[in-house]
Amino acid sequence: LNENGLSVAAVRSMVPFLQNANTFLTLNIDYNNITTEGFSLMFRALRDSPIRLISVNHCGLDSIAIDDAYVPNNLRTLLLNGNKINADGCRQIAKLLQRENATLEQLRLGHNKIDDEGIEILANALRSNTSLILLNLDNNLGVTIEGMKSVLKLINDISSIKATLQSNHTLYSMTFNDSFEEADIGFKLRQVLEINWLFYKIEGGTGPDREKVILTQLDSKLRAEMCSLQGLEHSCKPLTEIGPLLLPEVLEIAGRYHGLSEFYESFRACFADLWATNNRETVLQQKKEEIAKELDALAAKRLELENQMADVNTEIAAIRQHTEVVADDGLHSSKRQRMS
Repeated sequence: LNENGLSVAAVRSMVPFLQNANTFLTLNIDYNNITTEGFSLMFRALRDSPIRLISVNHCGLDSIAIDDAYVPNNLRTLLLNGNKINADGCRQIAKLLQRENATLEQLRLGHNKIDDEGIEILANALRSNTSLILLNLDNNLGVTIEGMKSVLKLINDISSIKATLQSNHTLYSMTFNDSFEEADIGFKLRQVLEINWLFYKIEGGTGPDREKVILTQLDSKLRAEMCSLQGLEHSCKPLTEIGPLLLPEVLEIAGRYHGLSEFYESFRACFADLWATNNRETVLQQKKEEIAKELDALAAKRLELENQMADVNTEIAAIRQHTEVVADDGLHSSKRQRMS
């Protein structure tokens, strides 16, 4: 249906047909001025269809409106290039990405009006998303280096080993403005996207989290560069987060990739934990003592509170006794006055 001069009215007339389109897998409506209203009508009508690809490029969309209750349940690819989608539109798209059973794998948003705010909205939505593998953001001229920092942090958060492990490890293909292609941030972003791609294609999606830890956290030079790009202070603190159970793998790859200096730093950071793991009884005894101290502290606090409660009860009783005495005095005084 591309380039057929379709309008909102035309889409409205198609709604009954689309609601009963049980065999459509692809819908291409490019270069038709259906506007935001037409997109919403079409999207809602396709909720129960088997549609997998919707192409709405260059259709005059100022924004889009997504009703979470009316999302095509089998949608895999959404093409929205060449419209006027901005940060408000990104908030709506975020609903697709944050759904509990999100299915969207490819999202193309090139040549729109997305800026750093819109990029940050998309990045936040993708932190918990495990379906999207391709994102096209090229020629959104409002995107600056700050927006790219949000994307880099999404794919490889260098702030800590835990943050790196919890980064997005699904998204592996991304296009952005040409001005960033040769920039350092563009190069670093392609590096970590390639890790996602390699593990998605070769290992079935398992393992990129640990690979990122090893290749970015244990390389002091790369870690410093990544910290700078993400606006973080560079330190060697992440090395101290390495658990002893990861030590054999960490040391083997650190020595292979990063040389003896990083090898030594990794070993030194883990040595204390490794020793404790080998002496499990000592570790458990220490834990027992810590728990006992906490219980003692809680017992002392309970005693203190019980004493406070006793003091409060004593004061309440004294007030009530005083009130009764005053009432009795008043009653006797009234009787004496009547007798006189």
